[in-house]
Amino acid sequence: MERREDPNDRRRRIVSIADVGRPAIEAWLGPGATAWREALQPLTPAERRLVVDTLRAYERAAGKRAPPAS
Repeated sequence: MERREDPNDRRRRIVSIADVGRPAIEAWLGPGATAWREALQPLTPAERRLVVDTLRAYERAAGKRAPPAS
């Protein structure tokens, strides 16, 4: 990871993946991204939008019901 000061707001820090770590992150996330592309590819744009909207609604509902952190 690389951390640097935001040139537009000194209170903020920008965190990014260092080039040396990028292959490991891509190997970790790549299979999931590929699976999503394959699953969504045959759908129409409207069907894709419905899937995305439904997943977002699920996340909102699940977040409301999450037990408090201990």
